[in-house]
Amino acid sequence: MPKTRYQPPDRLPGATDYSKDDALRGSLNTVKLVKSQPWAWNGLRQACAALESHYARRREPGHWELAAVAFVASRHVDIQPWWDEASEELWRECGFAEKPPYLRVWRRLRELEKVCDEFLSAAGLVIQRCRMHDPRVMARVHFDFTEDETHAALVHDCQPGEPCKRRSTRTRSGGGRYGSGYATRPQRAATSVAREQREEWNEQEPTESEQHASEAAPDKTVTVKRGNRSVKRVRVGGCWYVTRDEEAGVRAYTANNGRLRRFWHGFYSGKAVCHYTGGAIPSVDSASKQEYDLFPHLYDRVKTLAGARPETAIGDKGLSVSSCFEHATTNDTAPVFPWRGGPRQDQAKFDRHGVKRCDHCGGVMHQTRFSANGGKPRLWFRCTFQLTPQCAGEQTIYCSEDWRTLIPLARTNALYHELRESHQAYEGVHDYWRDRYKVASDTLANRPKAVGLDWHRLRANVACLIDWLRIAAKNGWLGSARSAVRHQGTRTRKDAGRKAAMSVAKTRARLGLYKPYGPGAKKSGNGEETPPSRRPRGAPPGK
Repeated sequence: MPKTRYQPPDRLPGATDYSKDDALRGSLNTVKLVKSQPWAWNGLRQACAALESHYARRREPGHWELAAVAFVASRHVDIQPWWDEASEELWRECGFAEKPPYLRVWRRLRELEKVCDEFLSAAGLVIQRCRMHDPRVMARVHFDFTEDETHAALVHDCQPGEPCKRRSTRTRSGGGRYGSGYATRPQRAATSVAREQREEWNEQEPTESEQHASEAAPDKTVTVKRGNRSVKRVRVGGCWYVTRDEEAGVRAYTANNGRLRRFWHGFYSGKAVCHYTGGAIPSVDSASKQEYDLFPHLYDRVKTLAGARPETAIGDKGLSVSSCFEHATTNDTAPVFPWRGGPRQDQAKFDRHGVKRCDHCGGVMHQTRFSANGGKPRLWFRCTFQLTPQCAGEQTIYCSEDWRTLIPLARTNALYHELRESHQAYEGVHDYWRDRYKVASDTLANRPKAVGLDWHRLRANVACLIDWLRIAAKNGWLGSARSAVRHQGTRTRKDAGRKAAMSVAKTRARLGLYKPYGPGAKKSGNGEETPPSRRPRGAPPGK
């Protein structure tokens, strides 16, 4: 097995298990934790205090950013139930002389949407402090996206003079009611249905999944003013519908006659999860975009907040497109995304697993190094068998010849398969955040009544700060980096990665990929020119 610059993927057991730690549970203790770290809190406090400049009357003393921390840590979905139960002690800990009235609390917390990114900046300071203690933090990152519902609904909105499919096909039934073919509100599809549909599309070729996504999108979208509020109108199945959440995406599920049958309405909640600690960096975007379009932004956010690029980026088939491979590889990060679409094909210069063929003998080569090369990444190989005198030196190839196949961490390496096998376990972070912070709602029970993209972002960003402060406190990383604390990690899928690599090696042997092929093989007389996957069915695997 060739050597690699990538280190084993250690995992810190129980890094995000706070249930047994009394000092880290509950809103009051979380507020105290934030206040105990002024180096992380000061910038956030100043940004939130700057909101007071819009008022002629000076506000009463109190820190609304701490109130937001207490609200998110409380596991309440909406503000009013939390306000009902919040104690006087909690409000005094947040700097208030007494418990503010509900309407003021609602206004001030919604006002924090304007500075929601400041919570991420504070979380970035904590993450960088953790990395000073242990560089394994955010070195290997799992990227994944899930659905996040909005509470807004679609309401039939065809105006007089507009063609309306429902108006033209509805019938009167007994008692003067409209028949079952007419409804002002179409049925909302469950988030589990929308998730299954998206995962089914992710199994297909990118061009085919794009076609399905475009078919599920509204025919037309416009933003209009209704009184003092902006609303979004969407045209689906021959009718117009209106929603009060103009930033949320719409997926339409139509019947055979083209009429809207069900809909899903909301956002994509992304998580960049640290393989070592389980801590996450979130993003929230409209579901009108695709996962692979959101990946570059989330990747860049990880680089900014962690202060360094990840060594590896692990994801599912939703990210297995050329643009995601290119963005990660160009930034000196090894992408670990499973193959998506039809069977892989062997090329003249390299085979289906990204192994280069020797230019002189056509034999198999082993990868020796990789370099981002100033935005033009390339791989270096050495001929394994060296069947001719010219095979002794290194040979190179640019990753841009096939971004999805030529990757920094070879698919023949056991570490690649170990990381790939581990990804499914980190998809559970979505469920943990729904339970702990009510982020990424998927049912009515955890869906906030307030609508708008920034409200969902605020909650996710506050949860990010809380999560990383808890991780740092639990592992002793809040102190000076001069006394760095390193923990013994574990490798739970080492054997699974090794077995998967052995399976790939057996498959390569069965398909004849260890035998020379290509122009070099034909020229040296060591094998055929045609790659194995392009030979007629039933042809022998090698010469």
